[in-house]
Amino acid sequence: MAYILSILGTGLSPLIHVMLIITALTFDFHKYAKISKDEALTLGKLMLIVGLIAIIKVLILKMPTDTVDSVFHAYKVQYILKYQSLFPPKVPVFNVLSYPAGYHTIVTWVVLLSGDLIPHAMLVVRVWSWILIALGTYLFASVWFDGKVGIYSAMVILVANIYNYYLIIYIHPNFLGFYFFMATLAMFYLVLNKKDTSHYSDWTIITIFFILIAAGTLFVHPYEFQAYVFIAAVYLLISIYYKELTLKHAILNGLLYFVLPLAIYAVLNPYFWWPELASKVAIEYPWASYIEVAVNNLAVFTGRNIMDTWDRFKFMVNWATLRNYSYFASLLLVASVGIPLSKKYKLKELASLWGFVLFVLLLILNRLTYNIPIPFYGTAAMERMFLWLTPLFPVFIAVGLRTLLDTFNEVVGSKKLKAIKLIFLVFLFIVPAQGIAYDMISNEANYYVNAHNLEDFEWINERFSGITVLNSCDADSGQWIPFFTSNTVLFSYVNYCRVYNYTPKAVEALIQEGIVPLNATLAYIDTNYPSLNPLIFYTRFKLLRYNNGNWIFDITSKNISENYDILKSQIMLCKNTISGDTYEDGRYYVYGFMKKYVMVEYFHLHGLNYAWLSGQNGTIIFVPCKNYNRIAISFISLSPDPINTTILINGVSHTIIANPGDNIYELPAEIQSGTLNIIEIKKERNGGLFLIKSIEFSDYNWRMG
Repeated sequence: MAYILSILGTGLSPLIHVMLIITALTFDFHKYAKISKDEALTLGKLMLIVGLIAIIKVLILKMPTDTVDSVFHAYKVQYILKYQSLFPPKVPVFNVLSYPAGYHTIVTWVVLLSGDLIPHAMLVVRVWSWILIALGTYLFASVWFDGKVGIYSAMVILVANIYNYYLIIYIHPNFLGFYFFMATLAMFYLVLNKKDTSHYSDWTIITIFFILIAAGTLFVHPYEFQAYVFIAAVYLLISIYYKELTLKHAILNGLLYFVLPLAIYAVLNPYFWWPELASKVAIEYPWASYIEVAVNNLAVFTGRNIMDTWDRFKFMVNWATLRNYSYFASLLLVASVGIPLSKKYKLKELASLWGFVLFVLLLILNRLTYNIPIPFYGTAAMERMFLWLTPLFPVFIAVGLRTLLDTFNEVVGSKKLKAIKLIFLVFLFIVPAQGIAYDMISNEANYYVNAHNLEDFEWINERFSGITVLNSCDADSGQWIPFFTSNTVLFSYVNYCRVYNYTPKAVEALIQEGIVPLNATLAYIDTNYPSLNPLIFYTRFKLLRYNNGNWIFDITSKNISENYDILKSQIMLCKNTISGDTYEDGRYYVYGFMKKYVMVEYFHLHGLNYAWLSGQNGTIIFVPCKNYNRIAISFISLSPDPINTTILINGVSHTIIANPGDNIYELPAEIQSGTLNIIEIKKERNGGLFLIKSIEFSDYNWRMG
């Protein structure tokens, strides 16, 4: 509907009313009043599972504010809203125009309906995506197999490690696309087998609805449509083999259910197929825009992602199988092949699904070896190929559980079977529960906008409007300033962290030479590595605000007379230790340290609190309440080789050797109370992480006396 409104040029406001009207017309309350007792029980179980999944996600999920995929999708929504069209006349980069807008249309609808901010709407859609994934999984599994497999599949989503892996960087359209993928497969099965459709007076209606759902899958993301086409095509071929379909009917089904959705998509989104039609669209960041990328990536992917390695492959397989002691789930994956073969249970269905798994594994092996271009399916990096398989894992595990229980049911009594079920559920859900919970919580650390950033954005929005803000860009909450305020930023993922030849670090270097390029008013520095160095700005520009490691400078003013007074209240140190816990003491670690990162949170949950010095240089600042003349710094070096390292304490240099593993160095120091003290750690080379355990201060004379 949004595509049609955009083509007609009517604006997207009618979308609110159209969606509500369609929902009202298609919801039939009387059907729910007529359901049987068994159906009501199944519905109750499903709602309980869906409710549990939704509650867990609401408690854990943060606004998806990373600086890669999420910021791109937020910009696409922003431009759709700005121009009230899916085809805006101006875009930051071309692929904002060419990228399928199914997900973005839903976020746009939420914003139009609620009047809320784009990141908040993205969070709402994120929660609803999980609800839809659970419902879609049940629908697909119950249609292709049976109701028990459907319920088991929805339950298993809670312990499917591979789903949690992709939360590290949440890929919005793909997660929403999982629902469309499973709904499309379910509709395909129903239509082809004319299953449970006797109540439809006009068969044409359900066929048209199915074709629209298939087209909708393309509008959300092509990956899920690719997966649907392969699985459905294999199913048609097997049906020909079993003489359930003639070759002619199979070809007609393919044309109807594969080609027609593609044709609908091509008609409604011509820019994706013919980028030259967009020649009149203004591109704001031409240096970051490649018009031909849409066509090239759709056809043949000839490159190899730097992460496409054997080690990465083993890492992904572990996430999909054994992570968090999910040995029983992995056993059920094997059972989903072996037991059905022996019992001839749903062989056609399982052959179609496992055939796709085998095909994807062959694609991955090809990528890791010869890298032969594969049309249509050669578009994805290896990590993205695993996305195709993600929604199938719960179904396979559920099939394994269902058939294994049936096998035990044949040889044991009902009481023993109940005990076996309980044992199975413990191994399936309880054993990996803690590890899975840690994964889910840790993954949210990759989203950079936290409560302190929101406070800063509100502070900026109350005082400034229509200005440009200099920001760090990589792993940077500052990228999200345009979505929480009325201001813009210089650098973002969509312009490849570059304005023509200027990068954040190039701007920083020019500032050191006394030049302030690009006409920014403020600098916002979230000191999550890699960031701009705030101390370069501290000695040159007016500090307006310091909030738990976040700096706001007025770079139009060189009045630094109040900088220390603004800073000192936040970095007072009235204890004799700066811990490695950046959740507690992160305000002291102001440069070179990775604070918002999945593994930092993962270690923290396991009681391992370190300040992760990821950069070659790291800076710690503090204003102590008393004098000290000695420090002891304790850290772990993850480099396999010794690294010559310089530690500067208020400008006084000490050279040490950071050996692999644990290091403790005691150094003389002039630590003055009531003044700004600076500790700098400089590696000779950036050859590995330093994990800072603690920095302890002491008065040597007092201790010896």
